[in-house]
Amino acid sequence: MRKITESYGSRKEKQKLFSQAGMIAVRTTQNNNLPLTYAYENKVIKEYPDGRKQILATLSDYSQKILKKFTIK
Repeated sequence: MRKITESYGSRKEKQKLFSQAGMIAVRTTQNNNLPLTYAYENKVIKEYPDGRKQILATLSDYSQKILKKFTIK
């Protein structure tokens, strides 16, 4: 298991760290033959290992605006 550390780096460094964490999470999920849940455009999608996709939710314009407010500082 990887050690979790706190980052005091720049925004660019933090974005790189979050991107790496996301890639590790996706790979781990796929390697364990589990469904992957993600947002694409205005939909929340669950994709199963056999390729099936299930739309879990459709985000309203309001929800999308709220999600865009979460930024790395």
